[in-house]
Amino acid sequence: MVQVKKMAFSTDFSENADQAFDLAFDLAKKYGAQLFLVHVVPPLVFPSPTMEEFISEQPNYQFIEQVSQRSIEQMESRYVQRMGDYSNHQVRVLSGHPASELLNFIDQEQLDLIVMGTHGFTGLAHFFLGSTAEKVVRRANCSVLTVRSRTK
Repeated sequence: MVQVKKMAFSTDFSENADQAFDLAFDLAKKYGAQLFLVHVVPPLVFPSPTMEEFISEQPNYQFIEQVSQRSIEQMESRYVQRMGDYSNHQVRVLSGHPASELLNFIDQEQLDLIVMGTHGFTGLAHFFLGSTAEKVVRRANCSVLTVRSRTK
């Protein structure tokens, strides 16, 4: 039988991520696993006249802190409140490129499983960063459960 002691749920607050949470929470309860609720604040893209300045390499720490705090509040209201008395969880907000940060988090916490949606928000960020789920599936040092969106 598979042993899942430490697992994570990754959210970008999309509808697909909300669907993935349901499965992640069910699995955490089934296995009695520690569940990390993780959101990654991506690097900010600022339009600029020259292409080499298009993506900002200098983070605005005050803005990232504000976004991180709002992300924690959103995870608390969107997910933690639905967990009832399940106390074996932690909320984490990371900043950087989502796939890289998730892969580092998987290794640091020695996770057995990560659950994430297959389709989050797209557009310009997807064009530059690619699919987070695809990168995590290919390179993670743990099992990855991707949840396909139920709406089309």
